Amino acid sequence: MSPGHTCRSALGGRLAGRFPLAVVRLVLVVLCATGLACEESTPSPRPSIALVVIDTLRADAVSAYGAREETTPNFDALAAAGRLYTRAYAPSPWTLPSHASLLTGVGVEQHGVGLHGQVVLGEGALTLAERLQAAGYETAGFSENALVSPAFGFGQGFDHFSVRSADEQFAANQSLVIDVRDELARWLDAVDPQDPFFVFVNLYDPHEPYRVRRENPFLPASATTAQGKQAGAGQRTSHRICDRVPNSPQLELLRGLYLGEVAVADQKLGSLLDLLRARAAGGLITVVTSDHGEHFGEHRLLDHEFSVREQVLHVPLVVSGAGLGAATIDTPVELRDITASLLRWAGADTSSVEGAALPDAGTTAAGESLVALYSDTRLRLPARFDRSASEESRHAKRAGCTEGDRVFGDMVAVTRYPYKLNWYERYPSELFDLRAGTAEQVEQPEVFRALEAQAQEFVERAGLGGERAGEPLSPETEAALRQLGYLD
Repeated sequence: MSPGHTCRSALGGRLAGRFPLAVVRLVLVVLCATGLACEESTPSPRPSIALVVIDTLRADAVSAYGAREETTPNFDALAAAGRLYTRAYAPSPWTLPSHASLLTGVGVEQHGVGLHGQVVLGEGALTLAERLQAAGYETAGFSENALVSPAFGFGQGFDHFSVRSADEQFAANQSLVIDVRDELARWLDAVDPQDPFFVFVNLYDPHEPYRVRRENPFLPASATTAQGKQAGAGQRTSHRICDRVPNSPQLELLRGLYLGEVAVADQKLGSLLDLLRARAAGGLITVVTSDHGEHFGEHRLLDHEFSVREQVLHVPLVVSGAGLGAATIDTPVELRDITASLLRWAGADTSSVEGAALPDAGTTAAGESLVALYSDTRLRLPARFDRSASEESRHAKRAGCTEGDRVFGDMVAVTRYPYKLNWYERYPSELFDLRAGTAEQVEQPEVFRALEAQAQEFVERAGLGGERAGEPLSPETEAALRQLGYLD
């Protein structure tokens, strides 16, 4: 009930028992005209919400962050009108655990996805979509990534979820066989335009393999299609690490192809927002982020495995709409903080959500540390497979790596800006100063000891740092992971 409705009803109730109804109405009209009472009003409509994940988008590929030009004009427009977070971090360098944290508001050690072979979000998880659905929102998900689907537990709370199976995606030679804009338009046409909605979208374009498109302004002018194919365009490149990493010209080609895919995803973002804004009766809050970044030769790595480096954890984040105002916010945040903010703006239940609300402009940096992890046992093969064969498969990509590459074993990153500590199960920890543009390793003994103690406490709480038997994967889950390149 609105304040105006409360004011008029309370006053009318007090007068009704003493005077005829006609007199009561006349008194209320006069008082409203003089501002002493207020007309009955309709409650303000709640904002609709769009949460868009551009898969595999590292922060420095977004032109709003200043390292590139003209890759993401639609993202940049949101940043100009809304809140751009410069230090947003993913809880993991790969899709499933990051999406699980984003869509539940809790850490990896609580929802369990990405730990000890678990790859499916459990039915006991309470998701953002379920909370918004309970608050009266129409809910729909649209995913170009077959992993981000009901098969992996992400359909909980969605009235509608549009995604293609891994079999369909594989049969289409990794083509994006879902037309997100078309399916979103048809869904919007079928729902009540007066109801608030929550729409989640995953755009997959920047994920490898990268296509050689007819036009790509981010390739070197002299680049040829043959050179692109030689560099690995159109093929999976995640095995080309350490001693097999491409040379500098090939890396530049791959990086250019990747930026072209980023630009395509941004174009899709613009077309989706046009549809959503036209149908959001109470206004639209838009959040655009990523689940993780990507390596392009840094630390002798490609793709986003075997790492808790900045290139895979630092992600873009912008929030725009509903009078939030424009600001650039440097306070470190993590993906699970998005959940708490969206629920509060929607007036929905926030109980048991771990993440703090996203900070406003002018908020000083929080003292709490942000934790991210890479679990080296995350994709345990089913028990029916020979154990030695599964171990060989799990390490095949790292055949050309040495101890100096630090790619084996569990890993944890603890960030307390400006410092970040990388803890390794098999190697000594490293401390970095993030103020140096690219993270620079430093020696700060007191900071090192404090962050390493936090990392060790997290390792023990999460059960990292040793083999633990996990639940075997179902045949369907195994097939999806294998076809999308997460299993060899």
